[in-house]
Amino acid sequence: MTTDYSQVPIIQCAYQFTLEAHQTVARFPKHLRFQLGVRIIDGSQEFMERVIKANFIRDPRIRAEALSGLAELLFTSRMNIRLAKDLKAIPLGHAAQLTLRLEDLQKQLTGWLTWTRSKMQQASHSSGAGTRVKSEARPCT
Repeated sequence: MTTDYSQVPIIQCAYQFTLEAHQTVARFPKHLRFQLGVRIIDGSQEFMERVIKANFIRDPRIRAEALSGLAELLFTSRMNIRLAKDLKAIPLGHAAQLTLRLEDLQKQLTGWLTWTRSKMQQASHSSGAGTRVKSEARPCT
């Protein structure tokens, strides 16, 4: 667990996506801003908050549970962005950029969940003297 979020790439990316979501929704037409826009912002903020909370969970089993529901949030965000693009609320290039950010978050989430599950297996195979597995930090693209 770390409270220095500059050392946690998935939190950096989640923050960046949330920031971009707010900036994008601010340019939505009024009739979409308060319906679809709110869903996009709420989804991005919920994802970011749940990732931060998962970072504080030490028990791998509980952390795995917390992380497992996040993929659904990313998929819902992807569909809402696609809908906004199809409704011409955001340009195609900007929708593609947001979708790439979501794909990066999905990859990081999958890696974190895989790492957490490996820690669960290590804990079940050892009596507590397991080896430490270092996760590879990568910058947000």
